[in-house]
Amino acid sequence: MKISKRVVLTGLAGAATGLSSTAIAQTMSRSKSEHLGKLDEDEVMRVNPRTGTVQKSNIKISEARHRDALATGAREIPPTAVIYKHSGKMYMYDYAAAANNQAAINFESQFDDD
Repeated sequence: MKISKRVVLTGLAGAATGLSSTAIAQTMSRSKSEHLGKLDEDEVMRVNPRTGTVQKSNIKISEARHRDALATGAREIPPTAVIYKHSGKMYMYDYAAAANNQAAINFESQFDDD
């Protein structure tokens, strides 16, 4: 019985695709979170409350704008704060301030330590 080259090549291509998909899925499953970008000094970002997209401004924050923001209520965000959207509303949660409860543990465990 003779097997054509086309059948063999198709089978090998299918097997290679299956193996690469499995490898990609395994690699992705090792990570609990992904980096969307980086916020450098004097850069501004926001999460669009309607679409959920993360936007980064092309304009840097000046010292005067920073002072104005502080004067009108800007606050430092704790390094353990997370931002999330639920039922169409945006929330900020500081899981370290609420340490030793299940909600804090649940949020902290969603991210990779880097």
